[in-house]
Amino acid sequence: MPSLCLRSSATLAFAVAIVPSVAAQGPLDAESYVQAVLRSHPAARQSAALDAAAAAERKAGRVFPDPVAGFNWDRARPIDGLGGSETGWSLSQTIPWPATFSAKVRAHAQQAAVFGAESVSTRWELEIEARATFARLLHARAAVEIAREAEADALALKGLTAKRAELGESREVDRIKTEVEWLREQRTLRSLEREAVAVEAILRNLAVEPLPRPLALTGVLPDPFPPVDADDLRARLVRANPAFKAAQAAAAREAALVSAARRGRVPDLDVTWFRSKELDKTANGFQLGVRVPLWNANRGLIAGAEATAALAAAGAQRAMVDLSNALERARQELDVASAQADILTNQILPAAGRSLDLARFSYQEGETSLLDLLDAQRTFRETQREAATSHLALALALGDVRRLVGPDFNPRR
Repeated sequence: MPSLCLRSSATLAFAVAIVPSVAAQGPLDAESYVQAVLRSHPAARQSAALDAAAAAERKAGRVFPDPVAGFNWDRARPIDGLGGSETGWSLSQTIPWPATFSAKVRAHAQQAAVFGAESVSTRWELEIEARATFARLLHARAAVEIAREAEADALALKGLTAKRAELGESREVDRIKTEVEWLREQRTLRSLEREAVAVEAILRNLAVEPLPRPLALTGVLPDPFPPVDADDLRARLVRANPAFKAAQAAAAREAALVSAARRGRVPDLDVTWFRSKELDKTANGFQLGVRVPLWNANRGLIAGAEATAALAAAGAQRAMVDLSNALERARQELDVASAQADILTNQILPAAGRSLDLARFSYQEGETSLLDLLDAQRTFRETQREAATSHLALALALGDVRRLVGPDFNPRR
């Protein structure tokens, strides 16, 4: 009986095949791609602009009010004499009350912290999106490789069944079934190839700067890992999450503005040095001026600042609750994704491979039908696809956790 030569594999390697590149540089890995995105994407310039805004805000908080210079000229005519010109000039400087000035400095510093947190958040989001896009292309190319193996298996089975049909050892309906199976696998392969091209286009667009053509990748999707420590994640969230830090800084800024409004009851001091030259005399001197808090006393400003501060403080507390809930959901999804990838890769996929080997051997020996072999073959290839998808889901779930606690989070440490 003719032997059946079909390609199969009991385990799935998720490393992407290296495509020879016309460029001199080697295959692109995830870290190099992330650095390219952080270097060229417009969001990186947004982050730099936010850092510059933070620096400007800190500088603006320590600037004194500009002095005011004045000059006057007029013509005067005494009743009993000839007229002449009179001139005068003055220079005024407002000296802020030290406590009020200090409170305003703190408010500007906290606003700078808000800008800094937004800058960090922008960089985090860009890096995580770059890693997710790279993982999607790894998965898309791995899916194409699985489809090519399935198409080759179907083609080999089609040829064998056609020979058996010519020898009268197989029915014509079996030959038709294997041809239909081969056409189905061809259709799946073409669809996955188009999907891989689309994902690669997205990856190139995100990088902004040109990448080699053809694009060779190196790297693997993450393997399963033990459940992560929830307490450690919460500690990282409080310590590093930019959204929470921005909310905290906004609350501290409003508290500083309340302090500035209250201390504003004590007026700033206006000091003026002047010189005037009149027809009959020349005068030099200085004067002091203060605003008397008699009718207003900053009551409206203080009330508004206190209300805004209370709202910002409640917003910071709510941000912590919302972020903690989001982290718990992301942690659970990460643990589930890791468990699914572990079961599919280490248990179900090897079992499906053994089932396929047994069905193939039985078909060669004439002890089972074509339908049994087709069913085992489909089950194995579908399990391969599910295993590949589970590793992509694990990569994306890990990205969701890193979005909350930082791109440097490593669940294996």
